[in-house]
Amino acid sequence: MTIAPRPWIGALDPYVPGRPAVSEDGSLASNESALGASPAVRAAIIKAAGRVHRYPDPLADDLRAALAAELGVGADSIMVGNGSDELIYLLVIAYAAMGGRTICADPPYQMHYLVPRALGCQVTRVPLRDWAHDLQAMAGAEAELAFICNPHNPTGTAVAHSQIARFAAHAKAGLIVVDEAYIDFADDPPATTALDLLPLGNVVVTRTFSKLHGLAGLRIGYLAGPPGVVATLRKVRPPFSVNAIAQSAALAALADHDHRARVREQTLAARDATAAMFEEAGYPTVPSQANFVLVRAPDPGKLADALAAHGVSVRPGQGLGVPGAVRVSIPSPSGLALLKQALTSIGEQAPATGAPSGHTAATAPSARNG
Repeated sequence: MTIAPRPWIGALDPYVPGRPAVSEDGSLASNESALGASPAVRAAIIKAAGRVHRYPDPLADDLRAALAAELGVGADSIMVGNGSDELIYLLVIAYAAMGGRTICADPPYQMHYLVPRALGCQVTRVPLRDWAHDLQAMAGAEAELAFICNPHNPTGTAVAHSQIARFAAHAKAGLIVVDEAYIDFADDPPATTALDLLPLGNVVVTRTFSKLHGLAGLRIGYLAGPPGVVATLRKVRPPFSVNAIAQSAALAALADHDHRARVREQTLAARDATAAMFEEAGYPTVPSQANFVLVRAPDPGKLADALAAHGVSVRPGQGLGVPGAVRVSIPSPSGLALLKQALTSIGEQAPATGAPSGHTAATAPSARNG
């Protein structure tokens, strides 16, 4: 008997991650924290390693309690997942799989498109307007789930809280998922977050420990939402999906407020320096509220290859839905020096003017189904 994947699986292109450089300082392709995790994380990991022969807390109760206290919600409104990507899978499984409809930006954060497609959903993608979500256009689409990445990946732009609140009040989507993986790098996180919209009952917020907290290698994230949604997701989640070391590390990272503040401050300063460096070299950038900068280039493949030849890896925009650009993660201080040296050596002075094709500020973007 010949076995074949389901038709919609065969049509999918797999997720392709960014490539690391030879050095830590030059690895600017995956939006990781260049400053690393809190020193307290190492001690927490060593302690947790002594109990790896035991299953982890299935619901991460200690971490849920700490998150609930920080966010000002009940513990029954929190779910911890194996990265926020697992939470995206669970949301789609529970609310849209096998024939349901979802909506996201075009280009989207890739998992907001790939996961629904893998689970048999019809996906509507609405083009960005001025590099940001066009929530007015998205609001008119019928869907079980709407995904809003705010700040957006891969552009780094953010939409105002008032726009998300208006969307939540008028959108035809049943449940709105606001992905706040990069919220800590927004100009004003408290004024940008959608957490205060949770009482509406149709909004959930997902976040990750991979960015500000520097725990990308441990795969841990969380969701805040109505208790009924959290209870539903528990029915479909795998048992023990978040390992004990990740839970302990996340608790330690969450408690180190000084480290968190330092990472935010240094990342924002380095973001300005990174953007200025590319602008001075003749490459326009998109104003960012994330820990990366989208850089426009007349030949992004050539720019990425030239940077790689000087020990700097970046993410070509073609694979992210933004042809005509590269995405550059914010480097460490020594990484900034390496990047400056690379750009000086490249010496290209042919700036890209205007947006990459397909992502201009259209007045009436049309939705695409996938």
